[in-house]
Amino acid sequence: MLILSSIALAVFAISPASASITCLKVGAAATARWTNAADQNCTWTGIVGSNFGIDPVNMGNYACNGRCGADCTGAALGNVYTQDCFSHDICSFFNNAAGGASDPNCGGAFDAAVDDTAFGFAYGCSQTNPTNPVVAPTIMPACG
Repeated sequence: MLILSSIALAVFAISPASASITCLKVGAAATARWTNAADQNCTWTGIVGSNFGIDPVNMGNYACNGRCGADCTGAALGNVYTQDCFSHDICSFFNNAAGGASDPNCGGAFDAAVDDTAFGFAYGCSQTNPTNPVVAPTIMPACG
């Protein structure tokens, strides 16, 4: 999950005019896309705002998938849901990611979500957080 403190320096390199942000609707289906450490393009389709619970490996809380910020209540500029944040959350969950931009599998997805985290509220992507029960995904991402 994106944490504001870890992107503070990167925000200075972007402006709202150069941001590429796609808002997502909580409850809608979306497809997460990322490139993993093996240079494979990966995809996974699921529900925006889904709740996978706590990852037992990295202890990340994967509630409110697609929200730019940690889980449903972590530091964030509004409750912003975007394509890039959804892709980062899903990549992070399935790859037990850690280290933000330096993660070998999800660093690219993290970088893509920086502008969403900084400017998604201004783009009108903020909405009410869902209160979904924990449901672990049953389908793995497709990578190739």
